[in-house]
Amino acid sequence: MLAMQYSIRLASDFDEARVRQRVARRVHLFDNMPGLAHKAYLFNSEQHIYAPFYVWSDHFKAREFLLGDVFADVIRSFGRPRVRMWGCLDFDIVGDRTAMPTVAVRCVEALAPDADLRDLERSERDHHIEMLDQRGIWAHTTALDCDRWELVRYSLWRDAEAARDGRADVGEDV
Repeated sequence: MLAMQYSIRLASDFDEARVRQRVARRVHLFDNMPGLAHKAYLFNSEQHIYAPFYVWSDHFKAREFLLGDVFADVIRSFGRPRVRMWGCLDFDIVGDRTAMPTVAVRCVEALAPDADLRDLERSERDHHIEMLDQRGIWAHTTALDCDRWELVRYSLWRDAEAARDGRADVGEDV
């Protein structure tokens, strides 16, 4: 599995309603998209950042997405963003798929040069399982950036209260 995210900083006067309208117009393009396990439409209204997050079950399909018409429209609309990709260690959705999450938390942790990667994988698996038991959690992803040697955790929460009261990874709201 492959996690992917790009961030687009919008003009400060870019209305959040325009982002929601764009998502509503395009959401059907991702219905049953081959190789796509999950897409989260993330928008930070304070920083005016639109930062969709994807989990792909097939990295060839992720490549096709980046080279295809759907992403070409993103480039036409906003310019070509930097796309970050990570190898997934774990990904699970445990929330009700009819009640979409409203809060995303991202935690990025630099790995020590001497970190034992097998031990890291085991401890992160345990952490992932613990996260899935949190009240209000909707989904959790743990991924590894082998270029920067960083561990990346994304958690999606039902609401801000659940993220605050649960054991959300310390990170930033996306």
